Amino acid sequence: MSDTCTPWEHDHPVAEDVPALRPPWLDALGVLAGDWETEAWLPSDLAAVRGLTTFEWLAGQHYLIQRFWADLPQAPNGLAIIGAGADGTFTQRYFDSRGVHRVYAMSLRDGVWRLWRDAPGFWQRYAGTLDPDGTMITGAWELSKDGVSWSHDFDLSYRRIA
Repeated sequence: MSDTCTPWEHDHPVAEDVPALRPPWLDALGVLAGDWETEAWLPSDLAAVRGLTTFEWLAGQHYLIQRFWADLPQAPNGLAIIGAGADGTFTQRYFDSRGVHRVYAMSLRDGVWRLWRDAPGFWQRYAGTLDPDGTMITGAWELSKDGVSWSHDFDLSYRRIA
């Protein structure tokens, strides 16, 4: 065993799928880390649906784990794993209590958090604006059946609580 290897590394050589470096644009996700109170305004509801979302780094900080819960039995609870995409973007893998799994493209630039998914028959996109002090994200989801005509789905805002 060489002096530069740990016992683990000696017995387990690095596989080709292990990145040599952590993509530096992952640092941008740090503004999301923490606990957030959520508020969703659905077009048919007279009151907001409240919930909680947490973002925490997986050890190594290659992935940000998002867990979400809503105070409405019909609303899905779940988690998402956010990692580096290509050229400064991100990929979010979404899983919820209904058994739904979706893959979203994501960006976080100039104070705007965007998620989008191009799926024939059910396109989706979210845009949320982070306030300058990092304590609020105000945004909305939109949907489209054809990828051309978009309609408002629901408002979704986050308020940092920790």
